[in-house]
Amino acid sequence: MNGRSDTIKKFNRLLKKAHLRYPDADLDESIYDPSRKLDTATVERLADCHWIDEGKNLLITGMTSSGKTYLSNALCISALRQMKTVLYIRANTLMLELEQARLKTAYLDQVKSLSKLDLLAIDDFGLMELDLDKCRDLFEVIDGRDGRKSTIIISQFPVSSWFDLLKEHTYADACLARITDKRHSYRLEMNGISMREVNK
Repeated sequence: MNGRSDTIKKFNRLLKKAHLRYPDADLDESIYDPSRKLDTATVERLADCHWIDEGKNLLITGMTSSGKTYLSNALCISALRQMKTVLYIRANTLMLELEQARLKTAYLDQVKSLSKLDLLAIDDFGLMELDLDKCRDLFEVIDGRDGRKSTIIISQFPVSSWFDLLKEHTYADACLARITDKRHSYRLEMNGISMREVNK
């Protein structure tokens, strides 16, 4: 009994640290709704979390309100149930935190902390201007995790347009080479029905 209690307590601690937008997210039957146009076979494969053990990445793209954030959070919870360390963060918040860490001379510690997470989910990628400093910061985060730890990138922009979102193209090449390699990443496109309409 104590073992189960300890497991629940550890899960709750990890869940709190994950800062999920939807802490109750679940892969329910809605993923099989044809109107969502989801690759359910890939979703089922991702739910077992072997890809995280292998240090592979996941790129989730699609229209606004298609449920990208909710699905990413549900996959984060699958990882948390296996007692993996997880952090969900919006791209804008991540960039601001790294900028503040640099001002406090805590930048390297911040990047090192991010590099140790089993799963890092970065949402709303592309909604802010990525100048030279932000491109460099993104590269440091991605490079520190490359090949060892898994990263989810969530964006309403298609992967084909990501290069132009990064203003410094040298860093654009370096970042995208690490996160979009098809041998080391999964992709989910979500262009089905708006979940806001479904939940009205």
